[in-house]
Amino acid sequence: MSECVVCGSSVSVSDACVHCGTPVCETHRDPSAHDCPGVESDSDRWYTNPDVGRADTESSATGGTDRSNPRRVAVGVLAVVAVALAGTAVLAATTAPLTFDESRAESRIVAETNEVRSERGLEPLAGDASLAQVARAHSADMARQDYVDHVAPNGSTPADRLQRFGIECYAAENIYYTEQGGLLVTEGTYAERTVEEWLDSPAHRETLLDADASRQGIGLVRANGHIYVTQLVC
Repeated sequence: MSECVVCGSSVSVSDACVHCGTPVCETHRDPSAHDCPGVESDSDRWYTNPDVGRADTESSATGGTDRSNPRRVAVGVLAVVAVALAGTAVLAATTAPLTFDESRAESRIVAETNEVRSERGLEPLAGDASLAQVARAHSADMARQDYVDHVAPNGSTPADRLQRFGIECYAAENIYYTEQGGLLVTEGTYAERTVEEWLDSPAHRETLLDADASRQGIGLVRANGHIYVTQLVC
């Protein structure tokens, strides 16, 4: 038996934090309750507008926008980026299975996203193949160049990537990264944990529960024991 690092109560190995492996009791299992080093979040937002100079174009120095604008599809791209990093869980039960279907995992994340939206009275987000293609390309690029960020090493942003694929919309982007199969048991379990982590972050949560959004694309890539997930919401 181990002791909870916060309160000192007895805990078993299976009670360790799934992100950092720290022994914690049920009361202090939430990452915020024990200053978990295995979870970090960051967010940024900006606005690119091909119609610069229009008097009715909504923008500000801080990237704020009026998402109810009826020209939201035609005007440009708003990228709300939230990056969630999950550390390796040191639990014997969390090793990656021999078979893990990336496509099935993507579908499960779409379903989990819609489930949490439904629970809050929001319309589901339709799966969009074009958005998924952009998301998958970014996940693959992160895996190939070994980085986790919304801005690629060459400086390209989510807005640039969407425009390169010919997509114009106000888009929000969530990113999730897991090392060495941490939390990865089945496609469904991984999807549940991914969406749970997004819900725990204000920036991710805003993306998931955007009442103005109507579609989403998920791109999941597994490489060298690491999992990279990109979610685009329009």
